[in-house]
Amino acid sequence: MRSMRRSDRQVSQAEAWEILDQADFCTLSMLGAEGMPYGVNLSFVRIGERIYFHSAKEGYKVDSLAAHPHVCLTAVASQHTLPEALSVAYRSVVAFGAARLVNDPVERQQGLEALCRKYAPNEPGAIPQAASCQAAGVWRIDLNEITGKAQVD
Repeated sequence: MRSMRRSDRQVSQAEAWEILDQADFCTLSMLGAEGMPYGVNLSFVRIGERIYFHSAKEGYKVDSLAAHPHVCLTAVASQHTLPEALSVAYRSVVAFGAARLVNDPVERQQGLEALCRKYAPNEPGAIPQAASCQAAGVWRIDLNEITGKAQVD
């Protein structure tokens, strides 16, 4: 586990998972296919200690993950500026893990359905439509470390 400089702002593991669940998106950072740093914002969902996201089946992100599967993701569940304090109130996480393309059709469908439940909870046709989509690749990140941090007003 990496040490946090501002340990007074570290939250419990349970709260870190909650922050991750409440975030609308995450930023996935990796080593790009050409060996340069690369980061991309993603819609994601968590199932247990795994993150699922969908992607095109080809492209720079896919090439990068295939070549260098170790990743870092960051997510912010809330933030607002505190001008009088020259600061920001926030709740965020940093997590590390390894990404892999999901090839198992059952797991792939579970990931797509979970994404639909998170991002389109009131759209009853979204789950069958997503489950039948063959154009999207589904990726899984097995998280092996997560740290949460918060500063409240």
